[in-house]
Amino acid sequence: MEHDIQRAQSLADKAERVLVITGAGISAESGVPTFRTAGGLWNNIDPAKVATPEAFAADPAFVWRWYDERRVQLKEVQPNPAHHALARLEAAKGDQFFLLTQNVDDLHERAGSRRLAHIHGKIWEVRCTREKTVREDFRAPLPEIPPRCPHCGALERPNVVWFGEMIDQDAAQATELFLSRCEVNLILVIGTESSFGYILDWAMRTRGKPDSLIEINPGDTALSPYVDLHLKGKAGEILPRIVPER
Repeated sequence: MEHDIQRAQSLADKAERVLVITGAGISAESGVPTFRTAGGLWNNIDPAKVATPEAFAADPAFVWRWYDERRVQLKEVQPNPAHHALARLEAAKGDQFFLLTQNVDDLHERAGSRRLAHIHGKIWEVRCTREKTVREDFRAPLPEIPPRCPHCGALERPNVVWFGEMIDQDAAQATELFLSRCEVNLILVIGTESSFGYILDWAMRTRGKPDSLIEINPGDTALSPYVDLHLKGKAGEILPRIVPER
C-alpha cells in the first residue's frame, strides 16, 4: 500500500491536467449519510416518495420536510481531510484542475475548492417552480415549509436532480469542455460506485494511457477492473498522503 501511495503522489505531482470525480463516499467520512449502502437514506424511505417530480407535485410539504432534515444534518458536518487535500491539489494545478462531484452538499466549497461542478445539483439552492429562477438559501431549518419564491410567490423546490430528471447540463458541459480542451493526464475517482453510465464514461476518458486513472474506494466498483491503481481505504486517510501539506 505504501508503494502505491507513493506512486499516486508522484503521478499527481507530475500531472499537468487533473480531473477529479467524487461521490457519496467522500462526504460519508464527514458524517453525511449515503443513499444505497447499509444504513443509507433509501433504506429508510422509498425514494419515489421524496425524490421525484411526482412526489413533489403530490405533497410538496412532505418532500420539503425530508430535505429540510437533511439540510439541518449537513449544517452540522465539516469538510474532512480528503476535501482539504483536493483543495490543495486545485491550488497547485490552478485552471488545469477540475472537480466534478455527484454530491449535493457544499463540503468541497467549504474546504476551499472553486473549480468544480455539481452534476446532481445543490441542496443549498432552491428553484422557483414558475420562473425557474435559482437562489441560495442556507437557512436550516427553513422558517416556512414549503418555501415560496420571494418574487412571484410560487412554490420553490430543492435545486437537486430527482429520479427521472436530466443531470445538470451546465455541469455536464463544463466537464466535457475540460476533457476536450487539452489532454488530461490524470483522473482521480473517489468515493463513488461509478454506477451511472455518464460517470463511468468520464472516468474512463484516459483509458489506454498508462498511469492515468486512479480510484480511491474501500471496495471494488464498476470502475475497478479498468483502473491503473486502486487504493483501497478511506479517502480521508489516503488523499492527505497523496497531496500532503507543504
